[in-house]
Amino acid sequence: MCFPVRIWLAMVLTVAALSHAAEGDPAAGKRKTVTCNACHGQSGFKSMPKLGGQSAAYLIAALRAYQDDRRAHATMRDVARALSERDIADLAAHYAAVPKVVGESTTTAPAGVERCAACHGADGAQPVAHEIALIAGQSAGYLDQTLREYKSGVRPHPVMQEQVRELGDARIAELAAWYAAQKGLSVK
Repeated sequence: MCFPVRIWLAMVLTVAALSHAAEGDPAAGKRKTVTCNACHGQSGFKSMPKLGGQSAAYLIAALRAYQDDRRAHATMRDVARALSERDIADLAAHYAAVPKVVGESTTTAPAGVERCAACHGADGAQPVAHEIALIAGQSAGYLDQTLREYKSGVRPHPVMQEQVRELGDARIAELAAWYAAQKGLSVK
């Protein structure tokens, strides 16, 4: 990604995050996680994203994307549409308050990781804007599935689609496995 586009993307996402990141109540959000925990609270689900430690702005943006069909997942669409703005803010505040798993990687980064690092940070734990996903520690199955969805166009996002356009199956699996092995998100 060229430098000016990266700066533009970071500025747009930061302004968007600040403009609608409502203050949520983490305690209220925790009480509202019963439905979420049925899937996201289980560590054995290979293609289920971990939410604990993700930024509130990212979670708010993701839930809104499910509400208005910018993300295609029938169950999440229905769950998100049943949430009020207060529910979304509270849930996002709860998951954002979950401490991240910290530590340094002991493995060597695979080729191609620098493309991801431009937005998600060197090890996927320091996104350049609040609405960009923290991917360190995310489920390998979920990362693999998400990258394939961007590549096929099922999940529209012009920057991500450009980044994965030329990645083969083996490279996608390698990147997903490496980011999953990094310290970051947790199942909560």
